[in-house]
Amino acid sequence: MDSFSTIIIISVVIVICVAGISIVQKREQQRARIRQEVAKYKYRANETANILSNFSAVPIGTESRSLMLKYILLNLNQASKLAPTDAMLRKNLLTIEEQSNNPASSVDSQKLKIPRDQQQLNHLIQQLSKLGKYLIKFKSIKAMDSTMISASVGKISALISEAKICAYIQQGRSALASHDYVRAQRFFQTAQQMLNKIANKNSRLISLEAELKELTSLKPSEAASKKLSIDAEVDNKEYHENGEKDSKDDIFGPKKKW
Repeated sequence: MDSFSTIIIISVVIVICVAGISIVQKREQQRARIRQEVAKYKYRANETANILSNFSAVPIGTESRSLMLKYILLNLNQASKLAPTDAMLRKNLLTIEEQSNNPASSVDSQKLKIPRDQQQLNHLIQQLSKLGKYLIKFKSIKAMDSTMISASVGKISALISEAKICAYIQQGRSALASHDYVRAQRFFQTAQQMLNKIANKNSRLISLEAELKELTSLKPSEAASKKLSIDAEVDNKEYHENGEKDSKDDIFGPKKKW
């Protein structure tokens, strides 16, 4: 009889231990899920903050900066709900809220800085294209202003067009310097065709079009040595200092899959 009672007691203890372990495991799994969710929101916020920082010297417009700050806020708020005791998270949230109240940058009223190096210019175009696609993804988020997204993407597209037109002009002048006049003419014609497709040109594009027309009216030798406004934009050293690095894709880094 005593043996039977002992077996029952042991069995009850085992059941209680198993139940206790199961509860602890479930709680730990829940904490792990929360940690993963917090890490996801933090990653998205940090990624967007890095992108915004890397375009600090490019006139992408107040709309783009506002949208990215709003996206950072949305993610930090979600992370904060899951981790309300995270002091660093609260600090970052306050910082971004303050920036969101005044997203404008003096850079946005300046001209797009055109690198003299063709490889760097192509890289700038690629990064602007990626930024446009990145902002378009915000349309799937209800809390984001779709009208602002459209305006933002429109400005990015204008910058891309401006950079491409400058690239064709640079290639045309390079061809002139090599006495390849047919190739030079083809580049200049492509630049003009791109300008013709833009209905509402900003002041930078109007100035660029006037310079292009003057360039094509000159003799090849004069056109090759003609100084344009884009020649004074930025040299290679300044380009590096502004954060646009070589041919590496460091503005949009490797993506995590959540």
